[in-house]
Amino acid sequence: MFVSRGDVPKLEVQWSPVHKNKFITWGPDIRMYEVINTTISDGSKSSDTPKGLVLSSDTAANLLATSTNHRYVKCIDIYPKPESEIMLAIGHANGKVTFCTFGLATVNNTLAGLELGPNSRFSRQCNAIAWNPVNYNLLACGLDRHRSDQCVQVWDVEKSPLINAELSPGKPFFDYGTGETAHSLAWFNSSPHVLAVSCNSKNIRCIDIRDASKSTNVTQTRAVYGINIAVYNNNHIVSYCDNSIVLWDSRHLEKPVVTLTQSKSVSKVQWCPTRHNLLGSLQKDTMAISLHDMQQSMDEAEPSALERTVHPGQGNIHLASFSWHPTHENRLLAISQTGVLNDYFVFERMTLNWSTKSNIAWTYGQHNLKYISDKDLVYSSFEDISTTIKMRAFSQYGIKDFAENAKLVDDPIIKNVWNWLDLNRKVTRAGLVPTTPNVPFPGIKTVLGLDSGSPMPKSELKHVQWVDIQGTVKTYRSSARDNALFLCDWGFDRNNALHISALLRKLENENSHTRAASIAIFNFKNACYSPDKYSMWRELCSRTREKLTDPFLRAAFAFLTSETESHDAVLNEVGIPLEDRIAFASIFLSDIKLTEYINTITDKLLDQGNLTAIFLTGSSPDVVPLLQRYLDSTGDIQTVSILVLKTIPSEIVHENAVMMSWINSYREMLNQWRMWHIRAKFDIALKAVKPPPQNVFLSCNYCGKNICPAADEKEKENEKETKVLKVKDQTENGSNNFKFTSCPNCQSPLPRCALCLAHLGTASAKVPLRKTSGKQLTSNSSYVLTGQSVNSFSYWFSWCPTCNHGGHSNHISDWFKNHLECPVADCVCRCYSLDSTSRYCSV
Repeated sequence: MFVSRGDVPKLEVQWSPVHKNKFITWGPDIRMYEVINTTISDGSKSSDTPKGLVLSSDTAANLLATSTNHRYVKCIDIYPKPESEIMLAIGHANGKVTFCTFGLATVNNTLAGLELGPNSRFSRQCNAIAWNPVNYNLLACGLDRHRSDQCVQVWDVEKSPLINAELSPGKPFFDYGTGETAHSLAWFNSSPHVLAVSCNSKNIRCIDIRDASKSTNVTQTRAVYGINIAVYNNNHIVSYCDNSIVLWDSRHLEKPVVTLTQSKSVSKVQWCPTRHNLLGSLQKDTMAISLHDMQQSMDEAEPSALERTVHPGQGNIHLASFSWHPTHENRLLAISQTGVLNDYFVFERMTLNWSTKSNIAWTYGQHNLKYISDKDLVYSSFEDISTTIKMRAFSQYGIKDFAENAKLVDDPIIKNVWNWLDLNRKVTRAGLVPTTPNVPFPGIKTVLGLDSGSPMPKSELKHVQWVDIQGTVKTYRSSARDNALFLCDWGFDRNNALHISALLRKLENENSHTRAASIAIFNFKNACYSPDKYSMWRELCSRTREKLTDPFLRAAFAFLTSETESHDAVLNEVGIPLEDRIAFASIFLSDIKLTEYINTITDKLLDQGNLTAIFLTGSSPDVVPLLQRYLDSTGDIQTVSILVLKTIPSEIVHENAVMMSWINSYREMLNQWRMWHIRAKFDIALKAVKPPPQNVFLSCNYCGKNICPAADEKEKENEKETKVLKVKDQTENGSNNFKFTSCPNCQSPLPRCALCLAHLGTASAKVPLRKTSGKQLTSNSSYVLTGQSVNSFSYWFSWCPTCNHGGHSNHISDWFKNHLECPVADCVCRCYSLDSTSRYCSV
């Protein structure tokens, strides 16, 4: 149905409610089109040139018929009866209603050329017209005001007498509203006997055509135009006025559910027939259609709506009207003020869910749910770091040693980091590079003394001669530079040919021939070098270097042909690993230039979040912002957490909230993946760095204090006294036995075992003591336990929480292999049956 507000729209468009591929447009004339698909079933374009109007990249429209016999058209509605040809009911400016069939044979062909009209002699405009969606024979008309006529007329086109040029006017099936004006009207879909009508620019009424006197729902409002009732919710009514769109609930019509204020005057509103609570609206002189998702306003106490706009037109073309397709989901036709038609699909707001197991599910239209998992080929294009983390976790990444971790990753940067950490640990453990407790893995800046910002130690300048060639090269030497070379795996004696030969053979075995050649040249091995700056050899090398593709060869030729001492061509060759460039700089750059180079490249890598910067920072405090930037750019919480755990002292880690949040996030990720065993091993590694404090104690029944030999250290410091355990004489085998049978605090006796009657706490395991230079322990001497605990598990305290009787664990276990009741005489407690684990144990 189309409704006029007095000023006739230039152009209108409407899909047929019963023909999925037909629609009409009207303005100066009325046209009927048929939509054809220009895409073949396999998705390719048809080779035939599409006829008619191009609606979209996939559809076109052929003009089927045109009618120019109807003038002063105010409103049109298409006959909704299924399996019938298109027939139009047309409302005119004089109040008449005519029928148009475009000359086609229809089931109601008798209506062609006939008219319905008001009984008054005076003409008045037909503002609205609507076929009943259920009772197809009923047609409602909304008319302008006349003092003696009704503004609403319902005609039964199958029974009511019709008029033509020869017959007298007939009477409507139902009429309502004497002396009033009807602006717009609409039938309720699930209550086809109820009609919503707006009257007199001030109210909306719900009228029951079976008995108009029983019409109950009325509301006062100026929003009387464009009444439209939702298909999926028969209670929701929408109307508009000026720049306001008002949503109503027919059950509580006294006040609106929500009012949407628009920036311009509204010209049309229409519910989408294929989507719940989706409303489309068009404003005057705009190029977009506004969509209002009213879902929230139906359920929440505070009404609201999600709004967005779509642009079905092309360029800066203002839209005149639009129409939703009756069955194709989210499809609409839009017509511009110049007559351009566009067939458009509104893309849904997807509700995307990404599970912790890398499964993605999202809504796709009204009846579909799309789903993919990390096993689908398309998933690899997402570059999801979580799938990489999961695969690494399954392969024990992070739990194994440094070199093993390097083998478990494909990322060359991370691989190099783990290999470098392995090298770092080897040279520091061998005492070749010094460390500090707070920085167990020193970086280049640490060993060069640049962490504190102070100048590096002064280096010694040396002139080194090439082998078998006259001429020298400036080099620099210091202990700090030697440490840097060790961390770059260049820690060999450059004067010892065997050392260099061993390194070169290693690189050759790894098929790193060009790297071996460049390192040999950087260490002044014969390379057919000519010291003459103007020789043909140097000129040839300079021209050849520009054509080389291997970075090591480019660097070698740049070094051989360099005319300055800056060596920028070598230091800026990004194809060479960072450690080789730093080693080169540590040999050939002065203190000032080396400091500048190290600081510049450190700042650059830190700013990029490049994990290679760990070569420079080591495990110093500078590594924390580096790891944060790396995490921000990659999302690799796994590598960050493991690096923290493996390289930074536990005291620093546990006191740093940022690092602990990384670790806990990775633990939570493993929990969500149900990778319990991997998480447990990670926890073991975490606790191995800092063992958890004891949180279970045995307390004395008399004084309430801890009776364990390993008393709390803080309590010991506060009391400033040491609890000394009594030591028995040495036994025949030369070992000592612990023995304590009373509370070490109040000396009250401990309970006895119900079976052996010995006091609980009696030593049953031989505990060796640390040797004390042959001197015998005295009552005031202290000792340190080594090896196993005081008593094995078999002699731990064990008791029944019901009767409080117990004894040594092994004695109690042996007893209940043959008994169910407590071993204490006269106690009838069936201790064993109370134990939930007893059902899984054999008696």
